[in-house]
Amino acid sequence: MAMKQLLLFFFFLLWFFPVFSQKHTLTYKAETGGALPAGKLPFWLHTNTYGKITGNTYLWGTAGLSTPFSKSNTRAFDFSFGAEGTGSLEKGEDNRLFVNQLYGRLRWQNLVLTLGLIAPDTEYEGLSATNGNMLYSTNSRNLPGISLSTWDFIKLPWIGKWISFKGQYEEYMMTDKRYAGKRTRLHHKMLDIKFTITPCFSFEAGLDHYAQWAGTTTKYGKLPASFKDYLRVVLVKEGGEDAPENEINKLGNHIGMHFAKFKYHNENWAAEFYYNHIFEDGSGEKFRNRPDGLYGFYFTRTKKQKWLKSILYEFYYTKCQSGPYHNDPVSGEIVGGNDNYFNNGIYQSGWTFFGHVIGSPFFIPRPENEEGITIGILNNRFYAHHLGICGELPQAIQYKLRMSYSLNYGTHSHAFRDENNRPTSKPQFSLGLELTAPDWHLPFRTALNIGFDRGDIYKNNFGVMIKLFKTGIF
Repeated sequence: MAMKQLLLFFFFLLWFFPVFSQKHTLTYKAETGGALPAGKLPFWLHTNTYGKITGNTYLWGTAGLSTPFSKSNTRAFDFSFGAEGTGSLEKGEDNRLFVNQLYGRLRWQNLVLTLGLIAPDTEYEGLSATNGNMLYSTNSRNLPGISLSTWDFIKLPWIGKWISFKGQYEEYMMTDKRYAGKRTRLHHKMLDIKFTITPCFSFEAGLDHYAQWAGTTTKYGKLPASFKDYLRVVLVKEGGEDAPENEINKLGNHIGMHFAKFKYHNENWAAEFYYNHIFEDGSGEKFRNRPDGLYGFYFTRTKKQKWLKSILYEFYYTKCQSGPYHNDPVSGEIVGGNDNYFNNGIYQSGWTFFGHVIGSPFFIPRPENEEGITIGILNNRFYAHHLGICGELPQAIQYKLRMSYSLNYGTHSHAFRDENNRPTSKPQFSLGLELTAPDWHLPFRTALNIGFDRGDIYKNNFGVMIKLFKTGIF
């Protein structure tokens, strides 16, 4: 079925859905906006917008319909689905029209099966620079695929009061124009174990793993894509006889992270400390790349929250990468350094999707080449401080402030250099302020976004964005 026919069929179902079930509610969302300057928008006016807004967007619109799960009893069978489309006008580029959400979901007991394109949930009220996850943020368009996950933590028999777990097992297709072709696949699995110390305090620890595989390249031709190869990818095993030479150790491009969360809450406030330890290979898995990772703290008030509701601070560090050399420059011995985060020799588009970094937006992709293909990451060595604050001002105006400062070094192999060809660093400061007004008896709500950049990564810039949006129930 063609995409246009599929969309018409899907919207038909959504429009007539109330006829089939009175227990499900059909919600709608519409948004339109414009931005100045119509050149390059400041960092925080286009970052973490699910790829809907780029640095060159000056006018856009989004419309969507969805129905959430309807039953509070998680043991009952339930379903939901939704669709959302975006169109945008781009300065100096082709205008865009695409589907960024189109999904169906089934829930039974504590299991959820999801098929299609669906946006990840927004964490920490959107204050985080990477949605609390260095590997998979809200910065790129959504990946199409199939997912089997738990709805909530599952308690272990006999000790469930203290120990529980949740997980994900997912398969995606990377459908953008990229170096390894449109048939590149992405495998993902995650396990999160929760230890409940007291009713108010808990600790979580887990492992997140992604692997790009299959596809076709100019140099290697069609890459291994059989079921045996899939099992090798899942189990992180070496490639078979038809695998490229440098995939002898493991088939595919693997990236992952260990993560930990400490959570405390009471009736007045809640706090969380979270940690992501990123790795690309065995040296990173063994923590030889420490202190690389994300260190975050989030605090929110559940009472007396008018002026200051929540505050978040994050520190990112990726300069180590297990050392500057993968092979010893004298002996040639493999020492396991130069992890080169989000880059890969075979999957040269790296950890990007439609030109946007999938993970933390502090990783900077290379500009697209003449064929419109992104060839990897330009900057993956940096440290960054990020602060996010939200609350409510007089007249019920909600505000969200995000400020970031980073010092960027390029990569180990291609460091940034000054006019004398010496390695150097590039500082960058970016600010974003969002003010959202109530409807004030208008048929829509209004938001004003202000962005400011100053530094050597993005040109000094100031921009303003106006958004009009409406959400409701049919």
